[in-house]
Amino acid sequence: MEIEILPEIDALEFEKLYHLLNKIKIPTNTIKTNRRNFPLHKRMCFGLTRARYSGVVGLSRDSIRYPEIFDEIMRIGDKLPFKWTSVHLNHNVTCPPHKDDKNNGKSVLISFGEYIGGNIVIEGIKYDARHRPIMFNGSLLEHWNTQDLQGNKYSLVYYINKDCSAR
Repeated sequence: MEIEILPEIDALEFEKLYHLLNKIKIPTNTIKTNRRNFPLHKRMCFGLTRARYSGVVGLSRDSIRYPEIFDEIMRIGDKLPFKWTSVHLNHNVTCPPHKDDKNNGKSVLISFGEYIGGNIVIEGIKYDARHRPIMFNGSLLEHWNTQDLQGNKYSLVYYINKDCSAR
């Protein structure tokens, strides 16, 4: 089981992104696109994605619609030690145990905001990802959040989408 705790990123690095995100309405997923056992949650996807119906790989709708947010997500992602294609942004999500079937290899999770609780648990071990990137293979290792989240938490999951090549 390979889990790597990366060096902490200064909280100030997230300030602009936090303020930008608080100005928009992050969409709630629909039951139609909901993963089995996942509660309805607020999320966005940035970077490369494959269109559901056409199969065309390109920049996500969220990346195009919110270029300033995408630039901040990319700036933070440039500090990570691997090449990624896509970023899943979650807002106040506490997810059940799962594996990420769209990921190819390593993922990095990092959280920020004004919150307590909602820690990530990977293969039964609890980690605090606030400003501290955690790198692990989300497609192989089961992970979830503790259910004690209070406050305003954003999480970024940087990963290589199986349908896209690394940037």
